[in-house]
Amino acid sequence: MNTKNLSKLKSRFVSREVDKELILVPLTGNIAKMNEMFTLNETAKLIWENMDKVENEEALTNLITNEFEVSHEIASADVSTFIKHLETML
Repeated sequence: MNTKNLSKLKSRFVSREVDKELILVPLTGNIAKMNEMFTLNETAKLIWENMDKVENEEALTNLITNEFEVSHEIASADVSTFIKHLETML
């Protein structure tokens, strides 16, 4: 997925940091689905905070491998899984 699509996907959610945790709420139109809130772990938070700042999923994978001690394959799977999960929440 490229930057434009990642930014578009991100715009369909509201995020708030609460006591060092990041919470996502999907939007339908301009209405938040308050019964579908999600708390992100450290990896997901890193992906979320950078998904509109990079060119594609590969760049997100590289961010994860630079930040955490994880293989490229695992990081790539994490990025892909996170993005697919966001898409299913809409």
